[in-house]
Amino acid sequence: MSLRAESGDTLIRGCESAGEELQGIPIRSDSPRSAEQPTGLFRSLRNSLGWNTPYLLCAVILLMICLLPFCMPGKALAADYRCSEVDLLASVETDGSVHMTDQRIFDLTEGESAPERLKWLYDGFIEGAEVTIERVRMAPVDGDGALAGEWTELPETTFLLPWRGGGGPEHDAWAYDKFQHTLYAFVDAMPERVMFEVVYRVEDAIEAFDDAADFQWLYVPQDYDVALADVRAEVVLPVAADDSVKVMENVYAWGHGPADGEVDIRSDGTVIFTDPAVEPTMYAKARVMFPVEWLTNLSEEARLANQGTLQYYWTSRYEETWVDTDTSQEVIRLGLALGLLGLSAALLLAALIVWWRWGRERPPAFRDDYWMNPPADAMAPAVLGRLWRWNHESPDDIVATVLDMVRRGVLEVRDDELVIPAAGEEPAKRIEGGSSVALAAPRAADADAPDVPNAADAANAEQAALDAATLRLLHMVATGGRTLSRAKLSVLAHEHPRDLLEASAAWQRRLTALVEPYGFFDTASRRAQHIVLGAAIFLAVVAVAAIIWVSWRAGVLALATAAAMGVLGNYTMRRSPEGNDIAAHAKALRNWMRDGGWSLEGDKLAPDERAALIPYAYLFGALKSLGFGASADAGDADAGDAATAVRGKVPMTAGAAATASGAPAAAPAAPVDEAAFLAALAPVFSQSLDEALRAAHKRAEVS
Repeated sequence: MSLRAESGDTLIRGCESAGEELQGIPIRSDSPRSAEQPTGLFRSLRNSLGWNTPYLLCAVILLMICLLPFCMPGKALAADYRCSEVDLLASVETDGSVHMTDQRIFDLTEGESAPERLKWLYDGFIEGAEVTIERVRMAPVDGDGALAGEWTELPETTFLLPWRGGGGPEHDAWAYDKFQHTLYAFVDAMPERVMFEVVYRVEDAIEAFDDAADFQWLYVPQDYDVALADVRAEVVLPVAADDSVKVMENVYAWGHGPADGEVDIRSDGTVIFTDPAVEPTMYAKARVMFPVEWLTNLSEEARLANQGTLQYYWTSRYEETWVDTDTSQEVIRLGLALGLLGLSAALLLAALIVWWRWGRERPPAFRDDYWMNPPADAMAPAVLGRLWRWNHESPDDIVATVLDMVRRGVLEVRDDELVIPAAGEEPAKRIEGGSSVALAAPRAADADAPDVPNAADAANAEQAALDAATLRLLHMVATGGRTLSRAKLSVLAHEHPRDLLEASAAWQRRLTALVEPYGFFDTASRRAQHIVLGAAIFLAVVAVAAIIWVSWRAGVLALATAAAMGVLGNYTMRRSPEGNDIAAHAKALRNWMRDGGWSLEGDKLAPDERAALIPYAYLFGALKSLGFGASADAGDADAGDAATAVRGKVPMTAGAAATASGAPAAAPAAPVDEAAFLAALAPVFSQSLDEALRAAHKRAEVS
């Protein structure tokens, strides 16, 4: 592809060394920004962000997501305290009620203030059971869990519904939310290690059958605020004086929850459940059956509730099956977790291989660090914009196209507005020689012409098609008028947001159709990218399911792997050799603008050539590097002339552009630097368009 001006002469050659000259162009020592090649840290960074960038990003994402459970404000980790010991005592009374004592040791995070409240969940009893809180008190304890001070009893206060979301009474107290079976303790100041004791009673907690009494106790409900360590739940049965405990004959006990939990039935009628740890995502449940004759004071109503029903036989077999099922499910979950980790490792390795084979960028034929003319002759700035950002759509391409159309005289800026030619109108178009010729309004059909005689005609057809699409967009935005202003953009965005969004999308689709024939991106790498991204999405879905049903640790690791694969997939698509070479020229042009070449050697360019580079400078984000805009010095002639032009509502060109009334436009009072004018116009139009699109998106979402 030719990279020469229409005259056939190359505007500038690339810099072959890091010396004091751009080949054939001296560098002034007094320039504010040297045009030498970057050195030191910035050069190293630029050079290092090559083949190893995906590895670096993958490693960072894997590390961040693996650490996420320990950093995110989740239930188990949001609290500034932990529960290091839990002792629960349930004394079964002969009337079917249960007297409970709940002691828990809380350790406050060192250096943190005391939590504003603590919570206990008392749920999971049989239907009809009633919980009555009798006492809540606290006392400091030492490292061994022994009391290190006096008990402090908290007074009761009426629970208010807003306290569910935070806050509480103005004084230390406890309150019970009977609708959610939640006890709250509100304490302003607590020791770093403190024991809380809650004494409560559960009425009608035992279900009576003809042969047995059934006590079910969810002593650790799921979704508790913090993980519980060293949990011990003791059930004391009212053994009849003329009877004795016969393990798994007349007294049965089963535990559900953590796989490492244990159940101990003792001859004195005590059943002990122990769990080394219960995570917030888990639960712990006890079930104890004993002879119903031991409930000597059971009410007649409770005794007759399940008359005619035997419980011992079928419940024992049901529970044994349940325990076996729990064990097998635990084995299955472990196998699934290990399989998921293996699958994650295999998919990540495959993604790395795919990227190594199809994602690594080919070295371009152009290796110079600096370039001064447009990256590819006769290529619209918007087309290069797609190549620059890997075919991602952006409103910047619309802005760059408008700037280029203003430069070419297809559009005019007058009275702080864009003047849009009507269909069939012949606006003045300035060409390289500076003369003016009549140009009919562009037609989109030109791009679809079957016979394209040469590259110049093809470029003209592409330009005509893009101009036509842009004019259609501007006409729609201008709501049929001849001028476009910031106010009109805002009105359309707020009153007809979907129209603006659809018009913008149509323009982007037209640009996509013009970009596709260039073949900027390698077809095989595109397919590889789709495969990697599809595998990443699949793994992410599996990971989320694993977090819910299998193992949150394995699920989080798999989710981290999916994110890393997403990064690799993003880097897998690579440019074609032709596209890579054009992109290399674009980067060199950006470097030349950014590193001072414009201010040093801009005078080597004709005014038309300087103006032609402004749309590219906007796409590269290099306008400020050129000395235009807010960062320009007050004495800078270009910036000053541009600002004067905009404030004075000077027309863009001095040609024969038509006014809205059809009369010729008046010539400007003084020459205006075209490049400076475009540089001043770019941020104004860009900001207006961005604000309008953001407002349209918000309004469309609301509607």
